[in-house]
Amino acid sequence: MKACIVFAHPGDSSFNHEILRTVIDACQEKQIETNVRDLYKLKFSPVFDEHDMQAVERGTAAPEILTEQELITEADLLVMIYPVWWWSQPAILKGYIDRVFVDNFAFRYTQAGPVGLLSGKKAIVITTTRESDKEMEQSGMASVIKKQIADGILGFIGYDVQHKNFAAVPYVNDNSRQQMLKEVQALIGSVPVPVTS
Repeated sequence: MKACIVFAHPGDSSFNHEILRTVIDACQEKQIETNVRDLYKLKFSPVFDEHDMQAVERGTAAPEILTEQELITEADLLVMIYPVWWWSQPAILKGYIDRVFVDNFAFRYTQAGPVGLLSGKKAIVITTTRESDKEMEQSGMASVIKKQIADGILGFIGYDVQHKNFAAVPYVNDNSRQQMLKEVQALIGSVPVPVTS
């Protein structure tokens, strides 16, 4: 089994990096092969420009986009890890979604409506926020960030999506953060791994 881990946080000492390390370790424990796409370290360009648009219209893609699409196609599990900024993904991840999950790779429109082309795969989305759970519920933020990524993006293209947000991360103590990492471990641990004979 293979996992493609798409990571979007610029700070090396961030809690998001601890989540990333926990995901990698948990995958190794389950003998899930991992491929980490650290978008900041890759210096991934988030700009969907005219060349990208023309490539999509021709049914082609730039070499760096083909690489990402191949890794996603090969992976049974997609894991996205990122902080929520302005109720959404960091720009670098939004650009990754715009440039990689394009028409005729991730989805297709038919007379019957849109069809996701990445069905049969699982996605786990792990997000972090400064806001507390209570603040997120009261403002509507909790439902917005989940609906956007789970339904509007990954669910739309066929993934079975599980979303977990860790709230008030800058303000909780180390014990709380360790508990969060245990939840991450359990989340990956719950992924069914095919039995090979």
